Amino acid sequence: MPQVSEEGSGDGRLTAAASVVKTLSALRSAGIDTARAEAGWLVAHVLGLNSALDVWRTPDRVLTAGQFARLAELTDRRLRGEPLQYLTGLAGFYGMELVVGPGVLVPRPETERLVDLALEAYPGAGAVCDLCTGSGAVAFALARELPGAPTVVAIDIAPRALRYAALNRRRLGVARVHLVVGDLFAPVRPAARFAMITANPPYVSPAQYAQLPVDVRDHEPGIALLAGDDGLSVIRRIANTAPRHLTPGGVLLCEIGSEQYVEARNILAAAGFRQIAILPDHTGRPRVARATAPRRRATCSAVPGRDVTGGGRAAPGVL
Repeated sequence: MPQVSEEGSGDGRLTAAASVVKTLSALRSAGIDTARAEAGWLVAHVLGLNSALDVWRTPDRVLTAGQFARLAELTDRRLRGEPLQYLTGLAGFYGMELVVGPGVLVPRPETERLVDLALEAYPGAGAVCDLCTGSGAVAFALARELPGAPTVVAIDIAPRALRYAALNRRRLGVARVHLVVGDLFAPVRPAARFAMITANPPYVSPAQYAQLPVDVRDHEPGIALLAGDDGLSVIRRIANTAPRHLTPGGVLLCEIGSEQYVEARNILAAAGFRQIAILPDHTGRPRVARATAPRRRATCSAVPGRDVTGGGRAAPGVL
């Protein structure tokens, strides 16, 4: 970031550069580690610019009274702990800009590793199911990157979260992602089979939840984070129900907490999964459990259903 003074335009109004400096000071005083980047993003947002870098292309641009008031409001909300992505309404993930806001979990950088591993594990053909899809981050990334344009069924228990996913589907133009409200496989027909199932489920215990940063604990949806007394209840349910919805040789990839790798491995083994691997995220922490479907006799493939969110085409195996 260029060095700038805290002076305004000379008539009492703040320039873009001075607004960044002022916002940076406020965020730093609150102990926000990413204050420098966030100050630039907030100023860019109120100016209608695409990035913080654009602010420095016209550092002497003067904020209008309305823009300054909006910046002050957003800064105050950030100081009270509201996630930056809720303030700007956008979150970056795997080269996409996703619409987010209250009621949906903000996609995390470590979850991009789940996408990387899923792209490597995909058997080359067959439908994909993404559980606990939230804003649709994983589902849309896979739909855009997987070869052969497979159908992707994205399921979430929270209708409010899926409303953001529906906005993102239109924004990204990925019509073959079918968004379905339901509790894990509850809305899926018993005969439905997927070549790959991905999941970024809740995996936080109440004790861990109490220690989360205020911007997560007090603002992001608890239903997307909490998972029973030990943080493993949803992972257990996925492990116990996914086998009946995987094709022979199909693959399950599930994000886990970095301290849950032993338990996750044991849960998958108890459910009959084979070739279980615990794989690290980009920081080296255990993050994704990958496993191959248990051996069983062949069953019928997915049967047509409908996309309950109005995608306009049949989704395999969805009621």
